[in-house]
Amino acid sequence: MIYGIISYLRSLLFLGFFVTGLFVAYVEILSKVYMEELSLLYLMLSLSSILITVVYIKYWEYILLPYSINLHSQFSHNTLIEIRNKRTLFLDFFILKNNLKSKNSLEEIYTKGLKRFELEYANLVSIDLDMYRNNREKILHYLGIFKDFEVSINPKKNKSVVLTFYKLPIYYEMDYSLFKKDSIFLGIYEKGFYYRDIDTLDHHLIVGESGGGKSNLMQLFNINFLFNLNRFNKMYMIDLKGGVELKRYENVDNIEFVSNIERLDILLDSVLQELESTQKFMLENNIRKLDKFRLLIFDEIGAVSVYPDKKIRESIFNKLSLIAMQGRASGILLFLFGQKIDSTILPTAITNNIQSRILLKTSNDNNINIIDLKDNIRERISTKEIQDFTKGRAIIKNGLTSDKNLLQTPFITDNLLNNILKIHSKDL
Repeated sequence: MIYGIISYLRSLLFLGFFVTGLFVAYVEILSKVYMEELSLLYLMLSLSSILITVVYIKYWEYILLPYSINLHSQFSHNTLIEIRNKRTLFLDFFILKNNLKSKNSLEEIYTKGLKRFELEYANLVSIDLDMYRNNREKILHYLGIFKDFEVSINPKKNKSVVLTFYKLPIYYEMDYSLFKKDSIFLGIYEKGFYYRDIDTLDHHLIVGESGGGKSNLMQLFNINFLFNLNRFNKMYMIDLKGGVELKRYENVDNIEFVSNIERLDILLDSVLQELESTQKFMLENNIRKLDKFRLLIFDEIGAVSVYPDKKIRESIFNKLSLIAMQGRASGILLFLFGQKIDSTILPTAITNNIQSRILLKTSNDNNINIIDLKDNIRERISTKEIQDFTKGRAIIKNGLTSDKNLLQTPFITDNLLNNILKIHSKDL
């Protein structure tokens, strides 16, 4: 409280000096008599005092936040010998609050419960970004929004920081209106709709325990692909554990369903041949970028690692390693889904070449490691523990930009999926 009062009095003093300076300039420029214009000075000082008071009343809790949580920078004195070992504290100060609005009317409908706002703080010396990130929970507790809100913390220049507070929806259904040509819709995040441009797509690794929404997310990817079917030459949907999730797509043009591991081994040979011929074609014709892709969508990649025939296991993983290393440039993309990922399930030669990653609810440290979050509080995206994520809540890492975001994926209803499959059925 005392720091807030001191800050208020200091602001009054600074503004008083500023107003007085303006008054002096006004008198000198217009050659006025000071005593005759004192009433104007009193009016200006009164109005500025009222303005400062209103601002402090309106934003009191935000102004006090750095003082209450002790967010500050330390400056070491290195010039004079007698004070060399002393350190001066520079407390951060509040700049502004900004309420964030949706970009368009459609986004406004779906992000109505998002409730986003920003707080900006600055420091005379520099901002200690790690201090803010290490105190995420304290900040949310102080503001009384710990249960509902998340906060992302990012630098703004070198002496200020922006705290973006947002509340993601827990549940919403996917709708036709959310599809977009040449883009993949993946959910809602702090800035609104999360889309991935098809031209920037790369290999994806999606990991999450049972009940976290992994199968639902796989269907989300698939119906996005179907909506943009003109951008994909071929899709291979691979399910070695019975075909429960992917068999329904086998009656769609340009989709081949694979449920047998021996058949998969043969299929990967043809994919590698296609990769080689595409590389040759691009080289001969000086083509650097392809407009269409081939996709390998693999439900539960861990099924390969437990297959008893070692020769077939190694053959498949060796081929997937080549695709992971060379496929992106040739328009062949991997989408690997699994409940658990480590070196015993998926060779590092594959995982190291898959940069885009999505992590859903999990308590497994190896899973958490795939998105570079374990024991790294600076990179933590959510104040919630990952094992406590609700269904569909995910952390996504963009392989192109390395940005990490928290998002809520939509629920795919049977009605939506069946309608889309009906549209693309070979029987029509």
